[in-house]
Amino acid sequence: MYRILIVDDEPMALYSTAHTFPWADWGFDPPVLMTEAPAALDKLRTERFDAAIVDIRMPQMTGIDLIRLSGEAGLQTVFIVLSGYSDFSYVQTALRLSTFDYCLKPILPDAAQAALERLSGRIHDIRVGSDPAFLATLSSTAPLKPLFTQRGLPVPEGMLSMVLLSAEKPETLPPLLNGFQASLSFWADANEVLLFTPMPEQALLSALPKSPDVRVCYTVPVSQDILNPVRQLQLLRQTMAEVQPGQAPVSIYVNDCSPTFFDMLNYVDEHLSDDLSLQRLSAQFHLNYTYCSELFRAITGATFTKYLSSHRMERARTLIITTSMSISEIARQTGYSNYNHFSATFKTYFGQTPGAYRTAHQEGSGR
Repeated sequence: MYRILIVDDEPMALYSTAHTFPWADWGFDPPVLMTEAPAALDKLRTERFDAAIVDIRMPQMTGIDLIRLSGEAGLQTVFIVLSGYSDFSYVQTALRLSTFDYCLKPILPDAAQAALERLSGRIHDIRVGSDPAFLATLSSTAPLKPLFTQRGLPVPEGMLSMVLLSAEKPETLPPLLNGFQASLSFWADANEVLLFTPMPEQALLSALPKSPDVRVCYTVPVSQDILNPVRQLQLLRQTMAEVQPGQAPVSIYVNDCSPTFFDMLNYVDEHLSDDLSLQRLSAQFHLNYTYCSELFRAITGATFTKYLSSHRMERARTLIITTSMSISEIARQTGYSNYNHFSATFKTYFGQTPGAYRTAHQEGSGR
């Protein structure tokens, strides 16, 4: 269920709004109601709310200020603003602050239904990590500095640490973010927060929670021009998944996830057509073979051979459905000199031969 906060300084309007929206129909808990914006901001900072509906004109703090301060605090709350017909200039300002939607007062039932449908879809996208802005950020190799600027945060110099906080109870996470005020934060899932922080290691260790409900996994400093953060997020999740609930210690510190290791993964992706081996990889990065093997298994959860094979197959699948390249050429592009071996491996992974897989995809897409 989704949690939502409604803020309006007029009690009658507040209760009217609360009873106009069909909350349960779209997966929302009954709303939390507040009449004072400063208190609402404190509540947003200390509890997890998926969304908030705020009146645009309030005496102590306007809805615009509430939205702006929430953004500066790194909160991922989705906002809808309430306004009258004469408030459109305020609405324009709110929309520039990345407000998701707005509703005119008085709210009619049909408008409430439509707004809630849009809102629930937006929250769902964010929770499953398919929020376009979030994915674009994580998939990009562009510098992270502009993102700090967009959030009104001090632009860090030097290196950043990537931190993944995961909790069994999502409501325990927002209070922790108060210790990372200068950090870039994203809700990666319903109970995960991904942080990019310039905090020194000792300060970071001090700020990390000791609560048994929270698990922490972080890498040593990574470049602000970070490559493939999606993969790094996946690796952090895989590592955290190895710790069972209640197992001690509840916090994992992955000090071996150095930039060198991620450089190794990038190297593998860029050389899938080559005759790759763990011996070649360890020599390329001047690492002991045994250490390299153990590190690979510990962080990815797979042997190097299995990791390489799965990535070659994913690359082959992409080429099969997105290009007209011959199957034999795709085999060569993904490091297979023996066509029969390639075809058998592909069928093991995807249940069809490469040719049959391409035909099925073309028929399914109407080509």
